[in-house]
Amino acid sequence: MCDPPLRGSTQVNDVRLSYLDWGGLGPNCLLLHGITSNARTWWRLAPALVNLGFRTVALDMPGHGDSAETADHRIEAQAELVAGFVRQSRLAPVTVIGHSWGGAIALGLASEHAELVARVVLMDPALTMSADDGHKSLTMFSRGLGAAVEKNSAALRTQNPDWLDQDIHWKAEAMLQCRADAVAGFFTKSGNWNLTPSLAAVVAPLLLLVADPTYTILSVTTRTAAEQVLASTRSHITSVAGTSHNMYRGAGFEPTLDALTRWLQSE
Repeated sequence: MCDPPLRGSTQVNDVRLSYLDWGGLGPNCLLLHGITSNARTWWRLAPALVNLGFRTVALDMPGHGDSAETADHRIEAQAELVAGFVRQSRLAPVTVIGHSWGGAIALGLASEHAELVARVVLMDPALTMSADDGHKSLTMFSRGLGAAVEKNSAALRTQNPDWLDQDIHWKAEAMLQCRADAVAGFFTKSGNWNLTPSLAAVVAPLLLLVADPTYTILSVTTRTAAEQVLASTRSHITSVAGTSHNMYRGAGFEPTLDALTRWLQSE
């Protein structure tokens, strides 16, 4: 068990970033959530990392939770904000864990700011984006933004019957708080990008966790390219059976935590 997290905030390049600090002793760990989520959605993994011996902090990413919005939605710009947060919070060298959009930003941080990162974990990361794919996804990810927690909770429970009550509540609250411009910015204003080559630039040990093949957002082409890049680095790629894209929620939590724990304890 660990104490409830403490809320804090800091200013980075005129953007106010809010975060939760679960405390803990030992190496620092930073959690970066995916689009339409927030720091609270790490409610289960963050305490588990504290119990593994990490001081654990989770960011509300720009335009999410209590953090302010930013006009620059490029992955490299978001990674610069996170780098500024790590410096100001004196978290370096930090183990950074990012999910989906947060995984893309974690990769940007690790590849461009090697001096700040001790280890990096990418949970089913968004490694590619095209304008066409972004516009197609925007409608789906915009549903429920700003809606009441009760309304989103009912929809989330139908869509994710294996999620725990806390998974549903904190995701529903995150969707209430999430600003539509931040979501539109990610899907339509971040440019066309492919981060797969950036994997080769990561100096720190890296773990790429891929969701079950039925649910992963990584295409076969992207995964094959990632495997080829990672083959010559200090990195590992692990497919976690029985998980959805939301690897740290619901039934996928335990197998994901097991894979993460084994790797963290081996590095």
